[in-house]
Amino acid sequence: MRKNNKREITALFLIREKLALDLSNEISMHKEEAYEIVDFSFQLSDKLPSTYEELKSEIKAYIIINMLSLVTKFH
Repeated sequence: MRKNNKREITALFLIREKLALDLSNEISMHKEEAYEIVDFSFQLSDKLPSTYEELKSEIKAYIIINMLSLVTKFH
């Protein structure tokens, strides 16, 4: 039981690192900001999406929606 928890935590940590790196490269954002967004998305979700690509696309959609709402708000 304890070994499975360690594996899950390690897997989440690796996913967090890879997501932050991918987001910072693809969207040209600072790595610290990417970490904050990834951490925030983990806090909001009850369960993780089934694939890494699905999780990454959901986070990117969230970022794009928020950017568009800011642009239209101040336009």
